[in-house]
Amino acid sequence: MKKGLFIWSLFIFIFYLGCGNLSDSELIEKAKELENQQEFFRAVEQYEKCAELYPESPLAAEALYRAGLVYINMLSDSAKGISSLKRVVQEYAGHNYAALSQFMVGFIYANTFSDTAQARIEYNLFLQNYPDHELVPSVEWELKYLGKDINNIPELSVIRGGNQE
Repeated sequence: MKKGLFIWSLFIFIFYLGCGNLSDSELIEKAKELENQQEFFRAVEQYEKCAELYPESPLAAEALYRAGLVYINMLSDSAKGISSLKRVVQEYAGHNYAALSQFMVGFIYANTFSDTAQARIEYNLFLQNYPDHELVPSVEWELKYLGKDINNIPELSVIRGGNQE
């Protein structure tokens, strides 16, 4: 009877040892590797797991930000991407990834959903919450040309092959 209990205890120990949680940095690195291997669903799982298991970690904001970008750019799921980015803004307001996330939310509303009203709201939130951020000129430029046809933006005439003065 004791031998059976020992074997069972050993099995449980080995099982938990093999299933132990990775650290926050290990989860991020694993997710990045999965991204490089184009295993995007698994990468998002690892990023979200990092934020779930280590919400107080300095890497949690980065994990959610990266998950948002994978959803948007690789999985073509902008709604889930925005949801992930908004979590960064709400849960990690003082983090640099919060500012980047706020910018991206406005950008996605403007350029993916063509929702200029919501994009304007998101960009103005950026300017209100991050007035000294390095992306302020980009946000101001986005607001200036929000909803305009690319052919009606003078600064882009060089790219289109227009007149150069």
